[in-house]
Amino acid sequence: MKKYVIWDWNGTLLDDVNAAVAALNRMLVKRGLNPTTKEYYRNHFGFPVRPFYAELGVDLDKCDWDEICEDFHNFINEEKDQHLRGDAVEALETLKSKGIGQSILSALRQDLLLRDTAREGVSGYFEHIFGVDNLDGATKLSRAKDLMEALSLPEESQVYFIGDTLHDAEVALSIGATPILIDCGHQNKSRLVGQDYKVANGLIDAVNSI
Repeated sequence: MKKYVIWDWNGTLLDDVNAAVAALNRMLVKRGLNPTTKEYYRNHFGFPVRPFYAELGVDLDKCDWDEICEDFHNFINEEKDQHLRGDAVEALETLKSKGIGQSILSALRQDLLLRDTAREGVSGYFEHIFGVDNLDGATKLSRAKDLMEALSLPEESQVYFIGDTLHDAEVALSIGATPILIDCGHQNKSRLVGQDYKVANGLIDAVNSI
């Protein structure tokens, strides 16, 4: 049976949780709101991000949503505490050595995703790198279907989706893939466990279960 792996990017291959919290807090403080903590963030963050921002005090009826998104992404681009996970290359090489194809599916805007994967030197591992066409942080369900069409895998293929959020599991199930979630990303382990899928202790544990 042919196996294939689709990766999430932010929080999965790219460790950017600290940068995301710092950028989020800059966005909140700019609007006169209280900053949050990493613990609260990982306990409450999710997709789409609008309800989470409202929970933090952002008045979605009065604020310019496009401006909020622009601010967040401008701020996170200035944050230095984001980097490829230490076990990412080993995980990618492990799959490559087994002849397992790999692609990326992300809720990050396409141009930013291509920039970031190139910056981290891993673009060459992936058959496709699929982002979205906006900064909304809403969903990547439709792009998941686009990616599956582009892959044109044999019907009997076993597809795995490795991510770090419950939305990644939702996306995986929507395309008939098996979710594998790592416990060190944008959502904490207590939110991920208890479902009918594997929660891995890092990327190596994730790929070794395939």
